[in-house]
Amino acid sequence: MPSTPNADNKKVYKYFLLTFCISWTLWSPFYFSEEVNEIWVLPGAWGPTIAALLLTFLDKGKEGVRILLRKILIWKLPIKYYLFAIFGILAIGVLSILIYRLIGGYFPDFGLILEGMGLPQGQYLTALLLSPLFFILNTLLGGPIAEELGWRGYAQTHLQKILSPNLSGLSIGLIWAIWHLPLILFLPKAVGNIPVLAYIPLMTTMGVLFSWMYNRTRGSVLLAILMHGGMNFTLGFLGADIFKDQNLLLLFIALIILLALVLATKNKANYEEGKP
Repeated sequence: MPSTPNADNKKVYKYFLLTFCISWTLWSPFYFSEEVNEIWVLPGAWGPTIAALLLTFLDKGKEGVRILLRKILIWKLPIKYYLFAIFGILAIGVLSILIYRLIGGYFPDFGLILEGMGLPQGQYLTALLLSPLFFILNTLLGGPIAEELGWRGYAQTHLQKILSPNLSGLSIGLIWAIWHLPLILFLPKAVGNIPVLAYIPLMTTMGVLFSWMYNRTRGSVLLAILMHGGMNFTLGFLGADIFKDQNLLLLFIALIILLALVLATKNKANYEEGKP
């Protein structure tokens, strides 16, 4: 039986409520002790995917879960989407640094990146060679693989049956930002030490970019995972130190918004759900 807007509304509400309950409960150790290890971030990060799998199973059984999981296997796509997913946000970060320098700002201390990677000063080649490893580890062990089956695979699919793809992306982006609130308050380095008033518009806008990628790649959760990895890599290695300059951070966010406005004109839900 085809879903109705009212049915999809209920699914979305249940999904967001369950996701927050799971994640914020699993992150509760941060609320009571400043000594809690960062490893506690990961259990809560799986909240979006746990909620998606549970609700899908209750609604459509094992076959529904299989259809949802198959979105991770949608990989036969043009190389340009892989390049954008992995390097797109990083390219915006680098571009913002170059523009900032041209308009009278200064180049940041890139030695901070080496420090964050635990490398001695001057070891830029080593950092470059290790970057793919850091990207892979972050993607496989962090938020990208833990979250995207939920945010994009489930929530984006149902929400854009009610709203346009762009409004769906904005809505999920805003909720996604608020979902990070416990980390922003109790473990800010987990979100790149980006101030909350900058983090919320940044992640809200990122929701449009993820919506565009998801729809352009026929609902590929794999590409969403890679794009999330690229975003985390940029915000983790640049955001935590390089973007401490608020003017540079604002320029970066402005470029992300500009990119979102451009891609929003081409954001359409034109794939068939469950077809890898």
